[in-house]
Amino acid sequence: MKLISFAILALLIICGCSVSRKTDPVLADPVAQTKKTFFVPVPFTKFSSIQSPCVDVNIDGKVFSMELDLGYRGDITFTKESTDLILSKDFICEKPMYGIRGKEYSTNLYRVPKAKIGAMTFSKLVLQEEMQEFVTDSVFVQNGGKPSPREPGRLGWELFYNVNLLVDVTNSLIAFCDSLDTLKNKGYVIEDFIQTPLFLDRGLVEFQVQTLEGVLLCMLDTGATWNMINSEIERGKPIEEEMWKPENSVEYSSFKIEGEEFGPIAFHRMPIKIPIRIEAILGMEFFQNHLVFLDFTGKCAYFSKGNSVADGQKSK
Repeated sequence: MKLISFAILALLIICGCSVSRKTDPVLADPVAQTKKTFFVPVPFTKFSSIQSPCVDVNIDGKVFSMELDLGYRGDITFTKESTDLILSKDFICEKPMYGIRGKEYSTNLYRVPKAKIGAMTFSKLVLQEEMQEFVTDSVFVQNGGKPSPREPGRLGWELFYNVNLLVDVTNSLIAFCDSLDTLKNKGYVIEDFIQTPLFLDRGLVEFQVQTLEGVLLCMLDTGATWNMINSEIERGKPIEEEMWKPENSVEYSSFKIEGEEFGPIAFHRMPIKIPIRIEAILGMEFFQNHLVFLDFTGKCAYFSKGNSVADGQKSK
């Protein structure tokens, strides 16, 4: 059995050529396009080897299983093998990228005419070709094991900028949704949601929480298995060895979002060495316990303390 319990793909693309990342999403149903409100659920097909939710994505008539990775700034990223299968792509430029260990890699960017996810079609996407070395360096395996095979690609947060995103792990789905009111009409108890400002200026999906130690800036990342706090480990100790130790974690007894208590919450200590300083990451450990609705256009995030679907009104 492959022993993968943790992976983080905190990725930044900086410098180089100018690339527009705002995709143009439309509903596949012409009638639905005339409506001012929309709710487009997309079921998870499975969870990946690092426990990220996966959905099917159709590009060039081919269906790919792709991880939802809110820690990735971009539209879509593919392995080189999968990129080669996309015949409609057009080369844009080459750019640098950075992994969690602080190493710089080079990647190719391509323009893809369109991709379909559920009933939503996204056009004018930017595809990033992902190097195998980057993937290998971003995965940590317990007891010296080898990583399990990864999915062909990942979906980044910028793909959803114009449609907003609900991540509902309890009901095994994501949904594109225009507003909180529409969620209410679909049976979600929006009164249980806590609203807080969403910070996107650094290229990350971030928000602030209050702890007994002070304010903590947290990044949302469905590409991370664990919750992590940026902290150095003992000098000379390899990350792969130290991170699995039980004592390499810290618990916050109080973890408040806009004054509402969401704690206690545990973080694994991890040195995160990328050009932008990250204080903390909330991974799938957090998403498994809380509904998350990201209103990108309104720059707000909404969190519930549990399953906020009304009785007998499971989302369809």
